[in-house]
Amino acid sequence: MSELEHLYSSLRGQLQNIPAGTFQQALGGLEAHLSATPSPRTQLTLRRLRFRGEKKGDFRFFPGVNVIRAGNDKGKSSLLKMIHYCLTGRNELKKDVDSWIADVELYFELAGTPHAILVRKSRRPAGRLVRCSDEAPEESQRGETLDSWTNGKEMQRKLEAFFNHALGLRPLLGTQKDSRKGSDALLDSPTSYRAYVRGLYITQDMGYVDLVTDGVPYGNLFMKIVGMLLGMRGIDAYFAVEARRAHVENQLAKEERYHRRVEQRLGLRDLATLDDEIHRLERYIDEMKVERTALLVRATSSDLDQRLTNLTDQLVDLAAARRQTAEAHREAELDLESAETEAAELASAISASELFSSVVPSRHPVFEIELTDQQRQELQERTAQMAKELRHITEERLNEAQRALSARKRRVETLRTELQELEFTADQIRQQKRHLQSQLQSAYQGTQELDHEIELETRYLGRLEAERDAAAGLVSNDSSGTEMKKLLTAQRILDIVLRHLRTIDADSNERRKQDFARRVQDFCTTIGFPGLEEVRLDAQLRPRISQNGKIYTFDELSPGEKVRFVLAFYLALAIATAEDLENGAHPGLLLIDSPGKEEMVEGDFEAVVKLLSQIEDRHAHSIQVVVATSLPAIRGATQISKQYFVADDDEPVFD
Repeated sequence: MSELEHLYSSLRGQLQNIPAGTFQQALGGLEAHLSATPSPRTQLTLRRLRFRGEKKGDFRFFPGVNVIRAGNDKGKSSLLKMIHYCLTGRNELKKDVDSWIADVELYFELAGTPHAILVRKSRRPAGRLVRCSDEAPEESQRGETLDSWTNGKEMQRKLEAFFNHALGLRPLLGTQKDSRKGSDALLDSPTSYRAYVRGLYITQDMGYVDLVTDGVPYGNLFMKIVGMLLGMRGIDAYFAVEARRAHVENQLAKEERYHRRVEQRLGLRDLATLDDEIHRLERYIDEMKVERTALLVRATSSDLDQRLTNLTDQLVDLAAARRQTAEAHREAELDLESAETEAAELASAISASELFSSVVPSRHPVFEIELTDQQRQELQERTAQMAKELRHITEERLNEAQRALSARKRRVETLRTELQELEFTADQIRQQKRHLQSQLQSAYQGTQELDHEIELETRYLGRLEAERDAAAGLVSNDSSGTEMKKLLTAQRILDIVLRHLRTIDADSNERRKQDFARRVQDFCTTIGFPGLEEVRLDAQLRPRISQNGKIYTFDELSPGEKVRFVLAFYLALAIATAEDLENGAHPGLLLIDSPGKEEMVEGDFEAVVKLLSQIEDRHAHSIQVVVATSLPAIRGATQISKQYFVADDDEPVFD
């Protein structure tokens, strides 16, 4: 039984008596896509880059982490751009650098087999793709020529064909917007080899982030590229059928315009069949709306909102109470300070009175005459009596001041304890509030997914209702009406097949996604991602990051977090397809230009170095990373033998 026959048999119940011949006609030419499985992975390893001209250079590369370190604007990025040029045929060198280079040679291995790309640069670059080693590049002219070119466009086309075949990359059609007015050619633009290379080359201008962005490019380009690199099963078939459906929809639009011009609406199915399908779809949409309402009720009409409001009110009240308590605490501390001062002054007064009572003058303090012994005795007694009375009064005041001081100390301590209790209570309420907000966010996310599904089904319902209107106004059985009938039937078949393809291999792909997401999470933790709890991929393979109790999309991260996440994502993509996943198309090569040049602080870059060092220690046999940076800390990322380390920031990388 062929793949189409097997598929027809499995979908017979949903096809409502559509003949097998009509089914096969709708899917004609797609059987190879339906039976396609991901190709085995081919590892690409750079060995040597040589170039000559006004400037020249000769650089060797090794498996694992390779480092190019030099000052800013000293040629690091130009080296990576020359590698990119040899791999794609697209020259992105700056004009002044481009004028310095006459010949470029890139030596590399594909699954252990040595190859070289030899280019003589000019306005019309010429070159060859040969099978030869880099050990004796001067003898490379004797290597076996696999292909050649005489201009830039031919170079791009032939390199794309070679690497697509060598790496097992299949062109996935339907990457453009569906055109209601233009040619069908817009629907046939495939995912290009250059787009896949975006998964191998991280540039310093952050242009790479659109591959991980939350926005959905035309035709889910991100899902296609990452899915292919990860070896997701069924992705080839899904997008081939999706492209065919876009063609059919485009043809239907043209037929409808023709019918409007001649004022004919030809019914394609009887009214009873259309009414049954419309009623079924209306019930399905109503069920989704009920489910959406239930989710919304849980999110808004349940006690979650009220509890959240109550917690917010409690936090407000606690804040007010804390301000009052803090003010009282400050006043109590001032009172305590005043009481301590008063007690100290009274104690000092008692000491002074004792000293005064022990002093007896020998001369009258007014008349300056000598006192007799009796006079001195009387004066001493009166002085002692006065000192005794004064000390008694002062001691009573001191005792009273000390009692007040003790009371104020207790008051200060009580208020301090109240402040601590208020802060503890506020922290608990904040935790409860974050938990409730997370529950609300999950409910709202569910409603958004249902809204999207309801919108899609409502559009389909609109098409069915338009078809029913056409059937009700049947006026003839001309050939154009027959063609529209075929197209609508084909559209219906393709919709059923697309729904089926969404479900097959779902468990295998989900495990693949989860394994990859866990590796991304581990790398994010190593590279320095505070508060990270989980990384997962949604249905479109876009990342969702759980951080500090909240779920973020990539676009919602800070600039520094974006840089670190992309590094972790692409490093994990290269390693996962090499070691964890079967049939991933990623060749295990990653070029990284100036990670952390402006976006990271020094500590963050040290975390990047730590991650690269781990990759060098654990994964050097599986992948190759070439890092260009101006930061000296990169020295710790790999072995000395794998470093081009220009210590003087004024010196260029090449001569």
